[in-house]
Amino acid sequence: MIKTIYPTKDTTLYETTSSVNTGIDEILDIEKIISGTGGPLKKSRPIIQFDMSEISASMSIRGIHTGSDSGSLRYYLKMYISEEKDVPATYDISAHALRQSWVMGLGRKTHVPNTNEGASWTYRDGDTPSNSWTDAGGYFYNLNGTESSQSFDNVQGDIEMDITEMVDAWNNDSLTNNGILLKRSGSQETNSTEYGTLSYFSKETHTIYSPRIEARFDDTPTYSATGMTRITADHNVVVGALLAPEYIQNSEVRIEIIPEPKFPTRTQAEGASTTTKYALPPTSSYCIIDDLTGEKVIPYDATGSLLACAGSVGQYIDVDTSGLFPERYYRLQVKVPDLLYTNSVQYIDIDPLFKVVR
Repeated sequence: MIKTIYPTKDTTLYETTSSVNTGIDEILDIEKIISGTGGPLKKSRPIIQFDMSEISASMSIRGIHTGSDSGSLRYYLKMYISEEKDVPATYDISAHALRQSWVMGLGRKTHVPNTNEGASWTYRDGDTPSNSWTDAGGYFYNLNGTESSQSFDNVQGDIEMDITEMVDAWNNDSLTNNGILLKRSGSQETNSTEYGTLSYFSKETHTIYSPRIEARFDDTPTYSATGMTRITADHNVVVGALLAPEYIQNSEVRIEIIPEPKFPTRTQAEGASTTTKYALPPTSSYCIIDDLTGEKVIPYDATGSLLACAGSVGQYIDVDTSGLFPERYYRLQVKVPDLLYTNSVQYIDIDPLFKVVR
């Protein structure tokens, strides 16, 4: 299963406007540019915070643990790019656990006069010395387990970063959860090279691309096709599902997956008829796609989106709808490996669409 946690607050810290707050901007910027008047390179760093208490308690109750505790649970930070400007082909982004608390504020980059209440490059909350960051630009840890990174090489700058160690440190109280700071990695932030601007959608966006943390874990039972017939390449498979027209947001729902041959073999025998249940291969998985944008809002994942197969129960998926925005239509798709031939992959759309409601 994949559970989604949305941020409680975020903002960008701009070095060029060291006391200005931008807490309600729809964009978070990671930039390293020369200012309009020339001179030294100027940087910006987004900071973002998530309330992990509810999801952590839920995982503990269900006996689901991270890899550090012999479990499958992993946490991923996801952020979606809005615009890239003067960005090199290859670069690295790092995420760091913040050491001090901060206030999001209600400012915008375009406010005139500027808004100074809330977090900025110099201050954690408002432009008074007592509210200064210990280190300007956001005071963060530089210890093992308190940072993560992602490398980009000729790809779009969407962030999908494993931050499991950081979340574990918050959950076991090794660190206080003051949020995450994002910046260029190492010397890419400190050297004299300009790296341009990466603009990401913030929590204030009016799109489906809000930042999020995904908790991914395998809660499926051991694969068992007992009493079922395994689908093979000879079956020319079609896949259906028992989908309701609507599902309520922030609920967990079970959806039965029904694979079957497109042209089933006809047989004739005396006695009562029986229904044959079919099963897709063990590593088959699913994703859920926003129908309007084509975005995979619940992505394929080798751990979190496997199809369950439990003999007489059949094949099914358990879906957490917290990551699906309400009043939108979604499409279910399954990924079937090794069916046509070794290392083959088939992607099969399942009708009909379904809607998530409040």
